[in-house]
Amino acid sequence: MLKRSLLFFLIFSFFWIVLPLQSNGKKLDLPTGKLIDDFDEFVETFSSRKCMECHEEIYEEWEESFHARSMVDSIKGIANFFVVGVPKEWQKELNKKEILKCLDCHLPQIKYATERLALEIADLMIEAKKAKEAKDEARFEKVKAKLSKLNITCYACHNIVVHRSSPGWFGEPDPQAIYTANEDVEAEHPTEYTPTLKSAAFCAWCHGVYVASDGESTMCNTLSQSYYHAYISLGGRKTCQECHMYAKDRGHRFPGGHDLEIVKEGIGFQAEIKGFRYGVGKWIPAVNVEAFLTNRAGHRIPDG
Repeated sequence: MLKRSLLFFLIFSFFWIVLPLQSNGKKLDLPTGKLIDDFDEFVETFSSRKCMECHEEIYEEWEESFHARSMVDSIKGIANFFVVGVPKEWQKELNKKEILKCLDCHLPQIKYATERLALEIADLMIEAKKAKEAKDEARFEKVKAKLSKLNITCYACHNIVVHRSSPGWFGEPDPQAIYTANEDVEAEHPTEYTPTLKSAAFCAWCHGVYVASDGESTMCNTLSQSYYHAYISLGGRKTCQECHMYAKDRGHRFPGGHDLEIVKEGIGFQAEIKGFRYGVGKWIPAVNVEAFLTNRAGHRIPDG
């Protein structure tokens, strides 16, 4: 009788503990690190929608950001690099290594794509550019709809690129962990605290001079250079995140030059306008305008 009661208790305990874990819909399936060859599988594996259930507000902020449109808003420039820069100017074959020189920032998870899939994504960018130039709106919208599924996702920043600014100190990120700037976190998935997410160096990796794995550097903009050379060197103390994320609860929208509110904060504008008339025998109305612009940002304007 005692053995039966003990057996019943063990069975009951097993189902009481295990079943809730198995039915928990909040479990986050993280990438395994393998290369993916299928486009739809690639999109689903790294989709930010996986994070939306627990982080709905952050997800909505991210949706408004340019990070969420990192591919479709850069079609012309990236496609030109693939069509002109690599084969004609550099006289190289377009392959994944060369594709990474754009997409390692615009689509960091491309590192988990096979060579074939990387070329497929590059071809989509080229196709979109051709359709736009041909004014074939139907064709362009069809390609754009597919490209819009590709962007800088939560996993890209909170894992793949998190330690690029200091690899010698932190090493390679664990593909099964989500890295956070918060020290105390309770989550349904493995988390690791890292201070790099709060540093300007974290942003500078892409918003400055990108150094590829083969040692070649690509300069898409000089934002981080002006930040360090003309702001930090002159006594500036704020990080990118302090202005573009934490101030006014901007969060994961990361507004920049496309946002009128933050542009007004970054640029002081004053104008003096004086009307007058001149001429001999006939008055000609004229106006004299003197404008003063003051850069209050932590970097040169414009930049990106």
